[in-house]
Amino acid sequence: MFRKGGIPLLVLCLFFVSSVLAEFLAPYRYDSVRFDLSYMPAVWPARHAGEWAVPVIKLKDPVLHRFETVPGQWVPVRFLCRGESYRWMGAIRGTRHLFCVDKPGRVALLGLDLFGRDLFSRLLYGIRFSFLLSISAVSLSFVIGIMAGLFAGTTGGWADQLIMRLGEVFMAIPSLYLLMGVRAIFPPGLSATEVTLIMTGALAFVGWAGLARVVRGLAMSLREEDFVLAARSIGMSPLRIWLRHILPNMSYYLIVALTLSIPGFIVGESGLSFLGLGVPEPHPSLGNILAESQSLPAMQAAPWLLLSGMTIVGVVIVFNLLGDRLRDPDRMRRIP
Repeated sequence: MFRKGGIPLLVLCLFFVSSVLAEFLAPYRYDSVRFDLSYMPAVWPARHAGEWAVPVIKLKDPVLHRFETVPGQWVPVRFLCRGESYRWMGAIRGTRHLFCVDKPGRVALLGLDLFGRDLFSRLLYGIRFSFLLSISAVSLSFVIGIMAGLFAGTTGGWADQLIMRLGEVFMAIPSLYLLMGVRAIFPPGLSATEVTLIMTGALAFVGWAGLARVVRGLAMSLREEDFVLAARSIGMSPLRIWLRHILPNMSYYLIVALTLSIPGFIVGESGLSFLGLGVPEPHPSLGNILAESQSLPAMQAAPWLLLSGMTIVGVVIVFNLLGDRLRDPDRMRRIP
């Protein structure tokens, strides 16, 4: 699988590792503000006096958000340094960053937002949130979908009819409206952890039906195979037949379906956050970062905020490319 994944898998691993190490790679916390540098453009380190440094930037026009460099003032960039304190993954306290800049300097690889928060740092945190939430929701959805599909496909009868009719109800409702309806049930003002759990459950609640329908079809085909009939004849339990004979024969399809499902969950989470129904500020996600650029004045003052949307599109494309590379009909073989 890793060999067939190629460049798309390598890019996704880079995204994932970078997001997991967000606290270390980001020069600032996601909620670190500089109101005096609202919508400041990107400032990259440059060689100055034999070392890497950034120029000191000050606001020239607060209405048009124009900035200028202070002549002769440079602040050196420190590497593997102690900077703003953080809790890695919300648990382990630390202060070490890949690079830091002392005040009044400010490094901004992708520019700053309305509140002077570093977009590069917020994108790292936002990618991690979108990745982890989507993977959690997909995992829960797959467990529900696989169990429902296997039970319906191998049992048949009224159980099959009930599960499939219920799944068709979920599939008939547009997923975005269903997500909005599930999220609207819960009151506003919830904490970020509570919203995350609700969004995970809502995404899984919406996404299980399509997988269950396909798994049911595969299970109905496999249950008539000789090795499954032989397992039944010797008294093997249904659970063991699922684990030993049926699931291994559909595992390759499930791997491909997993890579093609995660982008949909990322778009669903981003859509909820964009509409203000996702994780609350100041906690970043790709959706609420993109929501900051929805007004024309914001787009004119800080077009770099659209990088969040480009990130969403890029991640979805890479996942789809990975799914296309893994899709190989020759490997869908029967495993007795």
